[in-house]
Amino acid sequence: MDLISKYKPEELPPALTSFVKDRGKYDYLHHCEVGSDNAEFVTTKLSTASASSGPVDEHRKKLDRLRKAGVTQFNIYLMSGDEEKTLDVYQHKILPHYRH
Repeated sequence: MDLISKYKPEELPPALTSFVKDRGKYDYLHHCEVGSDNAEFVTTKLSTASASSGPVDEHRKKLDRLRKAGVTQFNIYLMSGDEEKTLDVYQHKILPHYRH
C-alpha cells in the first residue's frame, strides 16, 4: 500500500497493483494480528513468496532471490516469541553475509 500511495500505478508491476486491488476488505491496520479477518487474503502462496522461515541458509537464499530481483530493503516482523533470538541470528549469521 505504501508503494501504491507513493508511485503512479504505471510505474509499478501490474501483478502488484492488481493483487492489492483484489484484496477486498483487507484492513492493513490489522495486518499482523493472529486470527484477523484478513487471514483469507494472506494465502500460503503469498506467505511463501513474501516471508522467510527456517534455518539461516533459507533466509539467505530468500534474501539473495529478493536482492537479484532488485529489492534493497526488507522488514523483520518480531512476533514469534523469540524476538531477541531472531535479532541475534540476523545480526551475527545473516546480515554479515551481505556486508561488503
